[in-house]
Amino acid sequence: MDRILFLTVSQSPNVEQLRLRIWEFLMANDNLGPSYVIPEWNLQRPGKTNFLTLVVLDDVWSLQVLERLIFTIPGCTTLVVSRFKFPTLLDATYEVEFLRESEALALFCHYAFGQKSMPPDANHNLVQQIVSECVGLPLALKVIGASLRLQSEMYWLSAKNRLFRGEIICECDENYFLERMAITVNCLSDQVRECFLDLGAFPEDKKIPLDILINMWVELHDIDEQGAFVILVELTTKNLLTLVKDVRDGDGHTSYCDVAVTQHDVFRDLALHLSNPGNISERKRLLMPRREMGIPIEWERNSDQPFDAQIVSIHTGEMKEMDWFQMEFPKAEVLILNFSLEEYFLPPCNTCQSLGH
Repeated sequence: MDRILFLTVSQSPNVEQLRLRIWEFLMANDNLGPSYVIPEWNLQRPGKTNFLTLVVLDDVWSLQVLERLIFTIPGCTTLVVSRFKFPTLLDATYEVEFLRESEALALFCHYAFGQKSMPPDANHNLVQQIVSECVGLPLALKVIGASLRLQSEMYWLSAKNRLFRGEIICECDENYFLERMAITVNCLSDQVRECFLDLGAFPEDKKIPLDILINMWVELHDIDEQGAFVILVELTTKNLLTLVKDVRDGDGHTSYCDVAVTQHDVFRDLALHLSNPGNISERKRLLMPRREMGIPIEWERNSDQPFDAQIVSIHTGEMKEMDWFQMEFPKAEVLILNFSLEEYFLPPCNTCQSLGH
């Protein structure tokens, strides 16, 4: 390319200003002024261009905005950077992969140690475990690495254990990392957002049968199967979940049983984070991250009154009969039990009282 223009679009862009900036770039004239009237988008630029141009639009959030920022002009290529897909407008989509192991380690070490490799006196096994829990996400590697810099090995061990259990490791991790990612979810409609939060009830790294997910949404949100499938497609397009088999071009009603849904661990953590504010007994979803064993102490402390949750999701290790305690869920419609060990006791019938549907 002979000339390149890089623009950040953002969530609330000044579209007219961006349009003018792009047109000035294409015309090689920076003095058109705000009163200049831009020609229709699809009009061919008169004459032949003597150079190739590339317009990079970063942080694009909506199709409506993008449609107004793309010119169909010979010699001009537009590259869009977004967490969403726009298949109806763009000719091709390239999904950026997560960092490879060596790249992730180098990035983490840069923020944790101020260099691109582990120092000789570092606990190499511990560092590798923490990097692995960041699953190749640059933002996670940056934020978590910086939070561990100059900390003691005991602090690192605690951080590793909390990461393994899906918990936050520091205040900056919660406020900067999860809240930044929450921007994507907060832009969804209320109904789609609720369906996304439901995904936090399922175990991490497991395939969710599509028919089970669709049936759950139909039951919980008073929508039909077609409406549930539309929500599924929207969440897939926004990269908030992944279909193991792409059914967007086929008849979803006849292929549900052949399709599964997966969700990246980070987005499950985000769903857990957004579902767990406020009084535990009043939450719509009573969800817990993966744990070594037992039920959260917070649940037991509040078990003297009924829980209002519609979804109850328990992910734990070995459970002995004495580990269960009395819990009442008069409004529950979905119960998900996931045990990470082969030997366990199911909750006695009188433990989860009033668990209907």
